[in-house]
Amino acid sequence: MKATIYARVAGAKLRHMVPPAYQDAVAAGTRPDAEYSLLLFDHAPRDVVPSPPVRKALRRLEVPAPDGILAVGTVFTDEALSLLAEAGARPIAFHKARWTDESARARQL
Repeated sequence: MKATIYARVAGAKLRHMVPPAYQDAVAAGTRPDAEYSLLLFDHAPRDVVPSPPVRKALRRLEVPAPDGILAVGTVFTDEALSLLAEAGARPIAFHKARWTDESARARQL
């Protein structure tokens, strides 16, 4: 799983850069005059975003935009959510479910 990283995106353009299922959630929590970093993770219905791709995406981002980081994915594991919280990123998930890295790995088998 690999993230698509946009280091600096105008708030007015964010809605058009995410899949349709996430557009309302992104628009509701952002300002059009602000600048954000956007991390797009896999978003197929069965995708679970574990911590390794989140850690790698945050490392590759280097310097986040001044108004924050948005992380978009189907559902994030507890460990991934913890990493996002440490970085001050706001996760935008399609589903709210409790997953761990271990349970997500077991699902892939």
